[in-house]
Formats: sequence, structure tokens, C-alpha cells
Amino acid sequence: MPITQNTPIRHMLYEQRGGYLLVPSIMLLSLSFISIVLPELERNAPEFFSWVKDFTWLAPKDAGMAQLMLGAIAGSCITIVSVVYSLLLIALTFASMQFSPRILTNFVRDRVTQVTLGLFVGTFAYSLLLVPSVRSGVHPWMPKLSLIFAMLLAASCFLILTYFINHIAFAIQVNYIVDRIAGEIEGALNIVFGGPHNGHPREQEPFVEPTSGTAVLCKRSGYIQYVNVVRLFNLAVRANATVCIHRNIGQYIPAGVPCLTITPVDSSSPHILNDSIQQEALACFEMGPLRSMEEDVEFGVLQLVDIALKAISPAINDPSTAINCIDRLSQILSYAATLQPPQTRLYDDRGVIRIMRRQSSFPRLLGVAYDQIIRYGKGDMAVSLRLMRALQDVSTVTNYPPYLSAVLKKAEQVVKGCEGHFQDEELDELMQRRMLIEKAMTSSTRKMEDQFKDDSIDEDAAHPVT
Repeated sequence: MPITQNTPIRHMLYEQRGGYLLVPSIMLLSLSFISIVLPELERNAPEFFSWVKDFTWLAPKDAGMAQLMLGAIAGSCITIVSVVYSLLLIALTFASMQFSPRILTNFVRDRVTQVTLGLFVGTFAYSLLLVPSVRSGVHPWMPKLSLIFAMLLAASCFLILTYFINHIAFAIQVNYIVDRIAGEIEGALNIVFGGPHNGHPREQEPFVEPTSGTAVLCKRSGYIQYVNVVRLFNLAVRANATVCIHRNIGQYIPAGVPCLTITPVDSSSPHILNDSIQQEALACFEMGPLRSMEEDVEFGVLQLVDIALKAISPAINDPSTAINCIDRLSQILSYAATLQPPQTRLYDDRGVIRIMRRQSSFPRLLGVAYDQIIRYGKGDMAVSLRLMRALQDVSTVTNYPPYLSAVLKKAEQVVKGCEGHFQDEELDELMQRRMLIEKAMTSSTRKMEDQFKDDSIDEDAAHPVT
């Protein structure tokens, strides 16, 4: 059975993308290298740079002016970095208090912020390292192309600063925050879930706790951020065993708690008790103090739920933000309903179970997305109506009865929660929308029964009783 998951290389790139270290460091080292190599090329191979004389009007006329210019560029760059990023931290702190502290991870991974920081610190280093190459005195010499490039870098810093301020002004708005989170969730869905189905997704096989085997204890506490399923699958084949993963990605495991259980397929595999096999199995897990959205779909959904719950809290009282989150959640759930659910069991070519693991599913995502909002938003009719419309939208993209049944249960929870807060006439619109979902489920169930009867008739015609 093919294994659909994130590759180790892609996981490494995903990890390196976060933070203000990799991209700024690459830009800093690159511009520092250019500031050292380019003047030497101009000095040792002037024939290749004869065309620069047509652009000398961009460079200073004497060495003293060039050194002054480079000092001004370096000083302004480092000053702007310190001021702008101090203001950025204040804005992010306010956004985290207003919406959710978990959104800071998304800002740290913002590519525009990383490139802006890298360009400023790289221009600072370039200008500073270029100063010794400008010689004054008896034999003055200036690297014209290097100085022109410094001017272009300074102009680029000015342009990207303007773009950066505009970008941050939009990025801290809740609509853009929610949109960015929803985009990352859809990316995680493409990794964790399977491809599109033809209307009836395959049923997820149940997860069964092993009753025998060797339990491998977790060595450190933390959240599961990544599991190298391909490596673990190959290990299980090599050891002729079945590996049961007890916790899903995104769940917390304290040190000393069983992380997985290795069970031999037959009694002729005593070598699975080898410590090296167990250590190699543990090496397939990456733990950390934070959850990651790389393959943790539920973590992304919880971020939207957190923003919605804070918005409808009495202290904030912002139902419009909660409605925006509900709309995005319906977008995510509608997309998940069209995908094959994740595989809970992975088989080898002989049909032997090699990996058994807990996985998310559409009904579970539906509960994670709406359970808390239904509970805390039941006193707000606008929020409840939007919840019902979102559920109705989800019911229109699938005709799979189990999915529609889960959607209908959520709709009934919305109605039941509102019954104690509103009069009967105020509940009419909620009841109408619930009836539309119920009709969709009834129609889907009838179609499935008719299809089953047609298949039975075709099978009987193909195999008549003699």
C-alpha cells in the first residue's frame, strides 16, 4: 500500500523556513562575500568592467565621499532594523493578545519579514566590509561597480521598507490572519489526507490497541511534530513486526510513557527486542515544545477556533470575527470532505499490517472545529445562524451518509443549544436550515440504498441460480 506523508527532505525545509535565522543568514553571508570578492575582481580584471564607466554618475566622485556614503548606508540600515522590528514586536504582541498567542508562529514564518531583515543586515555588512576597499591618499582607488551596487542595495532597502510596512499593516488584520491559517491548513490536508474520492471515501479501519509486544518508552517529553513513516515502515518490514503508534501527530507524550509498541508477526522474530531496533524506531519521531502545522491539521483548526472563541467572549464581543472564522472552517471542512481519509493501517506487499496509527478524520475535524463554538456561541443568534449555514454548505459538497450524519448531529446541537436562549419564533430560521441538512441526508441515504439494490440485481443476473 503506498504511503502518503511528508518526505524527510521536505520536513527539513519546512523546519528551516521558520524563524529569523536561515534566510537572513544566507542573505548576510552572500552580500558579505560579494563585498569582498567584487572589489578584487574590479582591481585584478579591469578589462571585464570597462562598461561601468557609462554608469559612473551613480557612484561618488572621490574616495572620501565614497567612505562617507558607505558609512551613512550602514548606519541607517542598522538603525531602521532596530526601530522597525521593535515596533513589529509590539504589533505582534498586541495581535497575540487580541486574537491568539498561537498566531505568532505564522508571523515568524512570514517570508516578507525574513527577506526584509536579511536585506537590511546584508546591506549593513556589505557597506561596512566595502569601506577598506576604498583607498584615498597618494594612490586613490575606488571600486566603481561595488559602490554602484551599494547604492542599488540602499534603494532596494528603501523600497522593501515601504512594502514591509504596508505588508505588516495588512498582516495583523484578522481577516488576513485567518486567511493565512486556512491556507496552511489546506496544505496540511493535502499531505495527511489522500487524493479526491468519487463521492464515497474509503472507510477508515479501526485503531486497535495491541495486547502483546514490546512497548518502547518515550525518552523526552513533548509534542509529536513529525513521524518518518517511511523509515518506520521499512524498519517494521526488516524486523518482521507490526509497529503500533499510540499517539497522533500533535499530541503530547510525557517521558516514560509508551510511544509505540513493536509486536512480532510470528514467533521467529526474537531480534525485535534488540535495543538498536527500538532506538531506531524512536529516532523516527521528532518531538518539540510546540505543535507544528506541517502535518497537524487539527492544530490549525484549533487556531481558528481560538480566535473565534476569544471574539465571542464577553470581554471582546466581536461576533463578526467569529463569523469570519466559522466561514473559513466551513471552507476547510468542505475541502476535507472531498478527500480520502488518512490511512490508519499500512500493509506490505503480502498484506501484513506493518504500521497501525491513530489518524484524524472528517467527523473528528468537524467536532474539533465546531464543538466549542457551538457551546460558547449559543447565546448569539448571528453566530448560531452562521454555524448552521456553514454546516449546510458542508452538507452540499458530500453525499456520503456517515459524513452527512455527523453534520446533522452538529446542526441538532446548534438548535438544542439555542432553545434555552431564544423564543420559538426566533428559532424558525435555524430549524429551516436544519431541515435542509436532514433532507440532504435522507436523499443521500435513499440513493445509496437504490445503488445497493441495483448492484445486487446486476450480481444476481451475472450469477443465476441453477
